[in-house]
Amino acid sequence: MAFALVGKMKGRAARHFLREGEQIVGRAATSHVRLPDSSVSRTHAKIVLEGGKVTLTDLGSSNGTFVNGAPITKPRELELGDMLAFADVELKLIDSTPPEETIFSQNGSSIESSSVTLEEIFGPAGGADERTNLFRILAEAGELLATQRPLDELYEVILDHVERLATCDKAVILLMEEGKEEPVVKASRLRPGAAEGELVLSRTMVRKVLEQRSGLLTSDAQQDPRFQQQQSIVSQGIRSAMAAPLFDNEKVIGILYADTTDPASWYNRDELRTFTTLANLIGVKITHARLAEAEEEGRRLAREVQAAKDILAYILPADLGCVLGYEMGTYHEPCLEVGGDLYDVKCLEDGRVLFLTGDVAGKGLGAALLVSNIMPIISVLIDGTKDLTELVTRLNRQIFLSTDPVHYATLFLGVLDPPTGNVEYVNAGHNPPYLLTPGCEIEEIAATGTPIGMLESVPFACGQLTVAPGGMLFLFSDGIPEAQNADGDFYEEHRLRDILCHERDNSAEEIVASVKADLDQFVGNASPTDDITMLLLKRTLAAD
Repeated sequence: MAFALVGKMKGRAARHFLREGEQIVGRAATSHVRLPDSSVSRTHAKIVLEGGKVTLTDLGSSNGTFVNGAPITKPRELELGDMLAFADVELKLIDSTPPEETIFSQNGSSIESSSVTLEEIFGPAGGADERTNLFRILAEAGELLATQRPLDELYEVILDHVERLATCDKAVILLMEEGKEEPVVKASRLRPGAAEGELVLSRTMVRKVLEQRSGLLTSDAQQDPRFQQQQSIVSQGIRSAMAAPLFDNEKVIGILYADTTDPASWYNRDELRTFTTLANLIGVKITHARLAEAEEEGRRLAREVQAAKDILAYILPADLGCVLGYEMGTYHEPCLEVGGDLYDVKCLEDGRVLFLTGDVAGKGLGAALLVSNIMPIISVLIDGTKDLTELVTRLNRQIFLSTDPVHYATLFLGVLDPPTGNVEYVNAGHNPPYLLTPGCEIEEIAATGTPIGMLESVPFACGQLTVAPGGMLFLFSDGIPEAQNADGDFYEEHRLRDILCHERDNSAEEIVASVKADLDQFVGNASPTDDITMLLLKRTLAAD
């Protein structure tokens, strides 16, 4: 069974077809069921169609959601005939099939009795009569659609123009969409009092409109013998129909369609010329509106990215502070605008130093969002416990419960006792850090548990290491050994170990800078493939 919501919006007939799954009802342009009325909240309600059942949920709207006059405060299963009110907008739930599901007839023959190409309309005037000149005036009247509007509002304005130019029972806008072979209904209007029914178009007719850029006309569908097998058309009493290409001056992006059941209103060739010219104006306007919306979406994303950058800049420390007898160096570079690597250094009240690095699965805004969750949680948990395994266990559960299974993070968390150089740590699936002795012997610090957020209940073990005077602990993300050059070769860990040993007598900041310089030389002009983070802890003197 298929469902639709029907009623009136601002005095005009409105119909919204429901599709399987979740659909948001609201005033926002991104709503699946858009109700551009000031009484309706931007995100007003949610409709879920699943297994033939329709469920309605209010999403905290300002003016309420009602079923048969009663307000709803929890999900409500609907029945056919129910009257739904979204604030001041009333719609009825009916059984109705979306037009795009029944656009094409099975008869492969063309149903047009006349056609006109775009070249005819925009070609030399010749001996044009008065009505033809009107078409040319219409072709130059781009200001009719010049006002900037959201696409949904633009579709309504387009249908207004169609109704002015041609008496019609149905007016429909169909657009091509990526990945779909057939055009999809974007907006339609049914004359008040007109019989409801399926929209039927010949596949041959559609093919000619899309491929030949021709406006097509059938003068009398009831008398056309090619319609005798098309019972849907016959039963609807369609007398005449027009279809024209929505041409944006580069390509055909869809179809404009209209039909009438009025025997006194058969369409003629002049009306087809006007209709096809209007379709060209509409095609240009829709493409411009799409580009404008894409630009606005780009600006919106840029604002979101900048906000994420600002948040991460606040969360990730710029100054690592100073611990007597130690130097610290760090480097952080996301491969996209924002990244999923994290690091922190924090002096605890008892004189110890907390330090960590991590790598969130994925890249971009989603990974950055998880980083913004992990960092504050650690800050809160470290004040409540000195047991690292308990801290990481609680952190793991919190991240698991607040994210989906594909979002998790590797994490190395250590607590340094400065006087002794002893470090208590948990390595939750992170790249094994390097512990370097003054003589440049390197020990890899293996994982003591799985990444956090991957499983709800999993044990974590705590390890111990000591940074000797003159030694250092180097923590890094996998963006360094897995960095690739233009030939597809990896930087790999042996090269990283070599540069660390070669530069070991320099300061922590100089060592980090040398690793970055060597990495840049290796990668060359190749685009980065992952975030890069380094944190180096070097013990220079025995702390008192």
